[in-house]
Amino acid sequence: MSTITTENKNIESQIAQTVAGIKDNTAAAEVTFDIFSKIDKGLQASVKARDFEFIADEPENLGGSNQGPNPVEYILGALAACQEITIKAHASQLDIDIESVEVQAEGDIDLHGFLGLSDERPGFKSITYQTEIETNEQDTAKLKRLEEISNSNCPVLDIIQNETPVSGETQFVV
Repeated sequence: MSTITTENKNIESQIAQTVAGIKDNTAAAEVTFDIFSKIDKGLQASVKARDFEFIADEPENLGGSNQGPNPVEYILGALAACQEITIKAHASQLDIDIESVEVQAEGDIDLHGFLGLSDERPGFKSITYQTEIETNEQDTAKLKRLEEISNSNCPVLDIIQNETPVSGETQFVV
């Protein structure tokens, strides 16, 4: 058995266990992800997620120290990684061996909005991505189904494409 097949079987087994657990207890499908972030110097934020910590920073031309990707680059990275994970997880369920998945993503922003120079939207005006999947699978129906799933089951793609209710508040500590 090849390394790829073994890896896919492990993913398939773990996903199948999760699916079975959710079928037995539908409340188990409701999960919450959370992070904590704090800026200690300049525009560099230290972000903690589960047992991981990473830096978000701006490039020097936007006032940062260029010590890490900026938040919108993390959004693009989240989209790419989520597409790859969605494809790999569902490929295992469709019995498709995946050699590799790569995503190239880019987004266009007009800095007028971020900098307060106009009422231009501060977020992405558009995002494009290209996914390349290396596989030996020949069944075009299975591959088409995998493509459909990558477009319909990716949480980050859904967050970007659809309005998500967001609430928050700002508190000033003196």
